[in-house]
Parts: sequence; structure tokens; C-alpha cells
Amino acid sequence: MLARSLGASIREARKSAGITVTGLAEKTELSQPFVSQIENGHTTPSVLNLHRIAKALGTTAHELLERGARAPIKVVRAVDSRSYNLSPSAVLRFCIGGTRLMDCNEVTAEAHSQADSATAHEGEEFVYVIEGEIRLTIDGGDYTLGPGDTAYYAATIPHRWFNDTDRRARFLFVGTPPSF
Repeated sequence: MLARSLGASIREARKSAGITVTGLAEKTELSQPFVSQIENGHTTPSVLNLHRIAKALGTTAHELLERGARAPIKVVRAVDSRSYNLSPSAVLRFCIGGTRLMDCNEVTAEAHSQADSATAHEGEEFVYVIEGEIRLTIDGGDYTLGPGDTAYYAATIPHRWFNDTDRRARFLFVGTPPSF
């Protein structure tokens, strides 16, 4: 179901931007058949590819995943929140959805898991560890965070998270402006 709704959202945004499937493929360095498969709901892109698509369309990955109007107050019940598999061993849950001025996402990372790759993008990020332990690599430096620990950094600096432990970790990523 996510693949279908995400694909439709990407197709709608692409058409609104006046970009062809081939044009989107070129801008994202993805193959045209792969972009078609995404738009038709036959597959879901990786987080990195979703970010590439969103950037090429002038929007955010979060907006593509959860289109919706701004509301002054938004309550999202845990049971109603949407999730996205970052990898077979890590799940991202959207804490707030729709068009917002920031992203707030909860990551559940199984033992010995990690982000696909280091990323850098506009804005700033704040990380709060709920349980377990993670290692953040920011601009080549390593920072180990445990429950209650926080980190704040310019998101333009390459950053990546790792769970090097034998236990699951849960942490919040809050970023502005929205990049996911």
C-alpha cells in the first residue's frame, strides 16, 4: 500500500513540476524503468533515492510520503503513524506528518544496523536517544550517545548513525527545514 500511494504522490508531484519520467530519471541518476516502477507502485525507493527524487521535484521526502495541509495543531497517535523501512534492520516512524517546518522521526535500529550512507543536506538536526546506544559519525568524528543524550549539528556536515551494539536502539531525529 505504501508503494502505491508513494508512487502516486511522486507521479503527481512530477507532473505538477512539468517533468517527464525520463527527465526525473536524469535528474536523480536513476534509470527510467526504475522511476516508472516506483510511480506505478511496484517498488519503493531507498531513503537516499527518495531524497534524490524529492530534491529533483522541489519538495521533501516527508511531503511525498504524507501529503496534507498544514494545521495549527496536529496530534498523531502512535497507532496511526506511518513507518518506512530504512533497511531490513531499521524502521523510521514519522512522528509528525504533512507540510511542516521541521521533521520529527523516530528510528528503531536493530542490533548492528546503520544508516545506508552518510548524508548532508540543508538545515540543522537534533538527535535524542530514547533507548539503547548509537554512534553518530559527524564530519569524520565519532560520538557515542546513550539514553537521554542529545546531539545538535548543522545538517550540511556529512553525518551517519550506527548501532554497533547487541541491543536495539530507539532515537529521535528532529530536523529543520524538513528534508525527509
